[in-house]
Amino acid sequence: MRYEIDLACGRLSIDTTKEALPLEELLGFATRRNPKRGFLFVSKVLGKHVPCRPSRMRAIYDLLIEPLCAMPTPILVMGMAETATGLGGGIADSLAAQRAGADSVIYQHTTRHTVPATELARFDEVHSHAPDHIVYAPQPVLAHDYHNAQTLVLVDDEITTGRTLTRLAETMIRHLPRLQHIVFASIVNWLDADARTSAIAQRLRLSPSFANVLEGGFSFVRNPRFHAELPGQLTAQREVEVRADIGRRGLRMGCWEHKLVPPTAALDRQRPVYVIGTGELGYQPFLLAEQLERQGFDVYYQSSTRSPIAPGGAIASSISFEDEHGEGVTSYLHNPPPTTAQVLVVYEAPHCAYNHTLSEQLNAIPVILPGFDRRVSA
Repeated sequence: MRYEIDLACGRLSIDTTKEALPLEELLGFATRRNPKRGFLFVSKVLGKHVPCRPSRMRAIYDLLIEPLCAMPTPILVMGMAETATGLGGGIADSLAAQRAGADSVIYQHTTRHTVPATELARFDEVHSHAPDHIVYAPQPVLAHDYHNAQTLVLVDDEITTGRTLTRLAETMIRHLPRLQHIVFASIVNWLDADARTSAIAQRLRLSPSFANVLEGGFSFVRNPRFHAELPGQLTAQREVEVRADIGRRGLRMGCWEHKLVPPTAALDRQRPVYVIGTGELGYQPFLLAEQLERQGFDVYYQSSTRSPIAPGGAIASSISFEDEHGEGVTSYLHNPPPTTAQVLVVYEAPHCAYNHTLSEQLNAIPVILPGFDRRVSA
């Protein structure tokens, strides 16, 4: 099906070849404040820039794992920071629940943060405003199953050229000697057949398979009168205090559900609840939001980001603030909750709640993940 979208930055033309769900249910569109690529596909089901019900997000995870359920274990699922940290965790969680159990699946996400641990890989995205993706060695307790993984699932919200996932796959193949299968999983896949079967396959000793909800291609005609400049500070290279157990160095599925206790006594069941993840912390806040929804609350989930997006299209408004780790990086919450909503902002550590003004701007209840008692060990 053919779609034409006019944006401030130019005209976007889309041709879809597969829509497991209609495009209008999956995507909105916006203008990036980024001279590298002026347009943005804004997912409506990712729980990032657009608030989404947790049950809707879970349905997407369950749909994406259908081609994965017969893959051999152990399975290593890797989500791309920062946009797909929650998506990757959700896919791993659904896969563990519907397949061979929590012990068969390990989840890890790439990170922008410098931590005191051995690096397995570091690279940039070609069209991104963001700094490096870094992959760290797994926690020692996970190392055996991690390095003996037979299936590697690489997760991003969208695949455009496939270069980022291919570079990650090339690196991970060297660390996974028993690897038999590689899967590129995404909500949207813009790769054509030639790119899948030739360009990517030729670079990898294993040809990847693909799991997605929507497939197609697009073209873009730039508006020559539109000029974008990156605002704020986007990079930080100092070491920060971050957790080992939320995904940066891997985690077992099922280890977080019993630790998360929603503050239900502080919430009114007659008013909507918005749960906000912060930065790379996407998976655990989703689980918290899902718990609240299952308890009967009217819940939406979204998370903050480093991505600067201009108002218009799928982005009604945005608020900005310094990042939760105190690195001085400008962060954003796009489409923030209405003033009538109850808001929970979830942080990975106590100091994160005090490093910026997001909770104050939203009149929110800060929620700290339990168990922060040490820095990531090398």
